[in-house]
Formats: sequence, C-alpha cells, structure tokens
Amino acid sequence: MNRIRSSKKNIYKYLFFLLLILNLSSYVYLAIKHPRFHVFFQRQIENIFENQNPPIGDYLKGIDVSEYQGIINWKTIKSNQKNDSLSFIVIRGTAGKNHRDRFYKSNYREAKKIGVPVGVYHYYRPNESSEEQANYFIKNIKLSAGDLPPILDIEKISDVQSMSKLKKGVKNWLEIIEQHYGVKPILYTYTYFYNTYLVDDFVDYKLWIANYSNFKTPLGNKNWSFWQYSEKGRVSGIKGPVDLDVFKGTQKDLKAMLLK
Repeated sequence: MNRIRSSKKNIYKYLFFLLLILNLSSYVYLAIKHPRFHVFFQRQIENIFENQNPPIGDYLKGIDVSEYQGIINWKTIKSNQKNDSLSFIVIRGTAGKNHRDRFYKSNYREAKKIGVPVGVYHYYRPNESSEEQANYFIKNIKLSAGDLPPILDIEKISDVQSMSKLKKGVKNWLEIIEQHYGVKPILYTYTYFYNTYLVDDFVDYKLWIANYSNFKTPLGNKNWSFWQYSEKGRVSGIKGPVDLDVFKGTQKDLKAMLLK
C-alpha cells in the first residue's frame, strides 16, 4: 500500500513538472514569436502590484487625463486644490494620424483655469506614418506660454515594420515637433518598453515613465523627470480611475521646463 501511495505521489510530481515545463515553453515561444505577448504580460504583473500611494520623496503631484475619463468637473478639481495640491495636469490631445481626443478642447480650456502648468500628449500608433502623426498633432494642438513641452506616448511595437524603423519614426516625430514648437518634447513610455527598446537611442529627451510597482524609482539608476505611478487614482471631479503622476524636482525646476 505504501509503495502504491509513493508511486502516485511520484506521478503527480512528474505531471506537475511536465505542466510547468510546457507552460514555460509556451511562454518563451509566445514571447519570441509575438513580442506583444511579453509586453502585455509585463503590464499585467505591474498592475497586480500597483501602488496607489504617492512615492515617498519631495515630488510634485499631477494627473493625466483623456476622453476615457469622460466629462470632468474642473470646477470641483479647482475647489479641491488645497487638498489635492496638483502642480501640473497633462491632457491627451491626439492619437495616430486622424484622431483628436473627444474632450481635448474643453479639457485644455478648463484645465488652464486651475492655475497650474498644462501639458498635451500624443498617443503614437506604431503602424502609422510618423510624419502624418506629427502634422496632425501640429494641426490640432495650439500650445501657449506656460505650458509643458509636447509629450509623445509610445508604448507598443509595430506589426508592419522593424524596431529600428519604428525608432526612426519616433525620432522623426520628435524632431518635427521640436522644430515647430521650438522645444524638445518629453518622451512617455513604461519601464520595460524603455529598457528593452529605447534605452540607448533617446538619452537627450526628458522621460516620463509609467511604473505601477512599489519601487523607490521607476527606472532604477537611470534619469527620469515624471513618474506615472498609478492608473487607478481617485480625484474629486473625475468619475472613475485616473492616472496619478509625480515630477522629480521643485516648482522652480518645473517652471524652467515650460514654454516661454
């Protein structure tokens, strides 16, 4: 009887290790064959350990919003400034070569009334022309003195071009925008994407990094300027979750970045 039980235990162990090896093999195959799978898996792991408390340190707090937040009550946000102490607000302006955020105009107009610097970002679609995307942003986004530099959000790889061509396109967008607005744009991405694809090619740009894990810094010992530390924040005046950010620096440092 003991031998039978021991034999059953051994079979279960073999089955467990066999399933483990099969799962790991499947993951490796999918990660190599479809890099998007690893990117998705990485983001899900970060979401599991997401920390909604502000990082410890002398950081300035901010939020970033888009049409996904729906209609925002900016008057409520302004009246709660003493409690929320927002130092900057970032708004999505455009996405790809043909989409302007549904609430961009009203969000930009009302956010300016809060009395803090406002920034506008473009969501980069990796399968579309970088030049067309840059020109669409320029056509729709009119920035003014006191605003943050334009921001490029790049977080997906392309299905139709190599990574080297994708990075060339990202650089092209950044250069066209810099030439038009007269200021170097800010680059937004998340930790894994930056370390895997961008780390050696965009060292001249200020970084806005998304990392929802409970770390002291979103990018190890590398330099960064903004940190999106949660996508599940709560702010009075906004229904549902909102992205929470911090700026690494003082009010003077933030002011030095603004459009003149």
